[in-house]
Parts: sequence; structure tokens; C-alpha cells
Amino acid sequence: MIKINMLPHERKKTSIVLVELVAAGSLFIVLVVAIGIWWHYLDRTIEERIDTVRQKEKTIKDLQIIINQVKKYQQDKNVLQNKLNTIDTLKKNQVGPVRLLDELNRRLPEQIWLSRMQTAGNLITLRGYSLSQTSIGDFMGALDASPFFNNVRLKISTLRTMEGREVYEFELDFRSEV
Repeated sequence: MIKINMLPHERKKTSIVLVELVAAGSLFIVLVVAIGIWWHYLDRTIEERIDTVRQKEKTIKDLQIIINQVKKYQQDKNVLQNKLNTIDTLKKNQVGPVRLLDELNRRLPEQIWLSRMQTAGNLITLRGYSLSQTSIGDFMGALDASPFFNNVRLKISTLRTMEGREVYEFELDFRSEV
């Protein structure tokens, strides 16, 4: 005989908690994967920026070496320019004393000899000896007639005895245009 069960069949019910757990687990896995991707993206961005900073620091070091070389070049250039200026000044000043001494030699009478010459800018002071007062006057007139000298002034003239002979010791000053 065949038995037919007409009673309602009981099905197993899926629990709502199980479905919620599966959904929550899936959501958690998706969130973990999304956070991992985001983490990887940020890590890569940070590494790229760190590499950029390192490259720029290296560039700064390289450029600092060049900047130091340029500064040293400028200092060397300034030192050399100062030396050139000094040489030019010496060349210009070298001509002046030569002309001055040459002009003094041309204007110096035979009866006068000089013992000291002192310069301060364009003021020249001469000390010397003469056999006569007239020679000192002639020397002053010759200096005054020179285009290189002006304002010739006798400061002192004294009679002295040197080696048994009377001589005049004198000091005069004048301005030089050389």
C-alpha cells in the first residue's frame, strides 16, 4: 500500500540572521579590499612624492656646488680686478714722479744740491744747501716758471758752516701739477 502524506510539509526556514551575517561578511570583505586598494594608492603616492623630494634635494646639492663655484669665480675676478686697478694706478703714478724728478733736475742750478725731498699729495717739500742766497732765488724763480710747479715758497734759509765753508741751508715747498 501506498501512503500519501497530505499533511503540510515543513520546510527548513533559512534564518534571517544567517543572511544578515553573509551580507555583513561580504560587506566587510568589500570594505577590506577597498581599504587595501586605497592604502596601496596612498602608499604609492607617498613614495612618488618622497622620490620627488629626494631628486630635488640632489638637484639642490648639485646646484649648490655650482653656486659655490660661481661665488669663488666672482671673488677671484674681484681680486684680479683689484690687482689690475692697482697696476694701472701704479703705472699712472710711475710717470708722475719721473716727470717731477726730471723737471727738478732741469731747474736745479749748479750751486745747489738737495738733501731731502718729501711729498704729501701734491705738496712737495725740498731741503738742501746752496753756496749763495742768489742761487736759492734763481732756483725758486726757475721752479715758479715751470708749468709743473706753482706756489713756490721759501720756508727757511739759514747760514751754516760745513767743512770750513759757509753754505746756506734752505727749505722750500711748492705744489706739483704732475
